[in-house]
Amino acid sequence: MMLTCCTVCHDQLPDTAEVYACEACAYRLRAMLLELPGHMPLLAELLQPGSRLPGRGGAGRAHSPMPVRLDVMDLLGPGHIVVLADPHGDQSAGIPITPLLYGWARYIAASCPSVTRDRHGTVRIQPCDGPYSRHGSDAAAWCQWLIAYLPYAVTQSWIGDMYQQIEDLIRRVRDKTDRKPQRTQRSAPCPECSWLKLVSIEGEPHIVCEACGHRLTADEYKAHSAAVLPALTALAIRIHGQAAAEHPAA
Repeated sequence: MMLTCCTVCHDQLPDTAEVYACEACAYRLRAMLLELPGHMPLLAELLQPGSRLPGRGGAGRAHSPMPVRLDVMDLLGPGHIVVLADPHGDQSAGIPITPLLYGWARYIAASCPSVTRDRHGTVRIQPCDGPYSRHGSDAAAWCQWLIAYLPYAVTQSWIGDMYQQIEDLIRRVRDKTDRKPQRTQRSAPCPECSWLKLVSIEGEPHIVCEACGHRLTADEYKAHSAAVLPALTALAIRIHGQAAAEHPAA
């Protein structure tokens, strides 16, 4: 039995939906998986102590550095697929990138049945032995694997957990590389609250109002801006002309 709302954003799902995540959240999850491989070279550059990416500041040290930066190694190194209990708070970070991605690939493979046909033509359905990637076993390969299986993943009740862990991972990565999604301010006011707070964010399927949360697709925004911007532009020109007439330049 399917839920009536998305397990990620809790927006209402269509009554006929056979998924646990809405189209927008599935889009965002795919965008995060597409983004992750691009951070890997940047993290490799940051692995050496004292290194920093162009444009980032630095601070002096009062002691000899470690051979590698442990905060970056937490992301690039091997590790456990599950989070370990940390009652004393002395663990430095969460699951590294590749073990987390592979962990979800293994989980999906275990839950997705394998369908084969033997030499006699009999169809056999059985659990998968594990995930297999034709593109290798690095982070980029497992991102590609997970993207391929997203249509299946969104039909499972655990998609919300997968989304949350990938989102936490991409946040940790962005904090190190200082590479954030590009934001673009839109010219038209929000059709819901009239504030000039509509923005589009790289990797987001919707244009969102940061004042009230109203969302528009690209086509909806295009139609909305075409309807309101000409009148607003004419009004701005008229106000500017009146102000210039009342206060002529010396």
